[in-house]
Amino acid sequence: MSLRKILHVDMDAFFVSVEEVLDPSLKGKPVVVGGNPDGRGVVAAASYAVRRYGVHSAMPIVRAKRLCPHAIFLRGSHRHYSEFSTRVFEILRRYSPLVEPMSLDEAFVDLTGDERLHGPVLKSAGKIRNNILEELGLNASIGIASNKLLAKVASAYCKPNGMLWIAPGMEQRFLAPLPIQRIPGIGPKGGNELRRMGIKSVGDLARLPLELLEEAYGKWGVSLYRKSRGISESPVIGEAEDPRSISRETTLETDSADPLFLESTLSYLIEKATGQLRKKKLFARTVTLKLRYSDFKTVTRSKTLEIPTAEDHTLFSISKRLFRKLFTRRVRVRLVGIALTSLTATHYRQEDLFDVKGRHCWDGLYQGIDHIRHKYGFRSILRATSGRRQ
Repeated sequence: MSLRKILHVDMDAFFVSVEEVLDPSLKGKPVVVGGNPDGRGVVAAASYAVRRYGVHSAMPIVRAKRLCPHAIFLRGSHRHYSEFSTRVFEILRRYSPLVEPMSLDEAFVDLTGDERLHGPVLKSAGKIRNNILEELGLNASIGIASNKLLAKVASAYCKPNGMLWIAPGMEQRFLAPLPIQRIPGIGPKGGNELRRMGIKSVGDLARLPLELLEEAYGKWGVSLYRKSRGISESPVIGEAEDPRSISRETTLETDSADPLFLESTLSYLIEKATGQLRKKKLFARTVTLKLRYSDFKTVTRSKTLEIPTAEDHTLFSISKRLFRKLFTRRVRVRLVGIALTSLTATHYRQEDLFDVKGRHCWDGLYQGIDHIRHKYGFRSILRATSGRRQ
């Protein structure tokens, strides 16, 4: 069996780059996309010129303004970003049907077996970068490797506007000297925890035995063992394929034991997941909540519904009950996750026979919400419970 040829295509400062295409006078200037500098919100994207001042994505807008008061602040246009994103993915699909979008500005592409059609993988990756630049005026960084994990690490390593191929047999040599936070899934908290154990590089981590990591961190420890060795069998899943699950999770910037904040975060994740569910015209029968505490203990709890649904309010109500049963430890939470499984395209409800009006009311409401988000961006309309996390 031949080695896979996986690309991770990651657009450089995507929102800012689109704004520069629309207004070339912005090029080279410190630009921040993400809201009103006199109001609340976070940085959605920062130009490389403004990053020199310490500004980065997910930073509060008010802090970004303090760091670089002369920056140009733009609210941004989700409609424009979606249009450019669609055109990027159209280019990617010229080279492979296996394109797995991870967000508006990044995707995995499986080029395994495409050599006869498009040439060697390096040549194909180069063509993709050139097509995106020539047709859209945007730069992309591309990581190439035998699996998704390594390709993602490679694309981050060669930013901005770079291309890096981790050749077969060179995986350990490439990974070993990297700082541990180059590995996806190791955030600031996890990095600090590992450094306290004297682990500073991926090579340090790779030298630890599986038993030690599993005893210290459970499933996360097993994941670290595999990632530090560049092991990943996760396939690239094209959009045409029916997903087995839809999940969303977030590692909190600051570990929290505030139940209202955690429920608000959960509400936001539910809205993200159900939006994708409705986009794919699917319904979920099973809901699984995941919490990871600051001591890295991870717990989950699931609930299977009698009737599959794609409604925010129903799934949030169930998730909230799961959360209140699960959140019993006096330990701060560092990660919240939600997974919707047992997906089906069939939606049946016996009570619909007696509540047709009520059913259409909810369906109409969510169709309207999805339409507004498609036009103005996901954050343009949120549940009140989700808004508390801002």
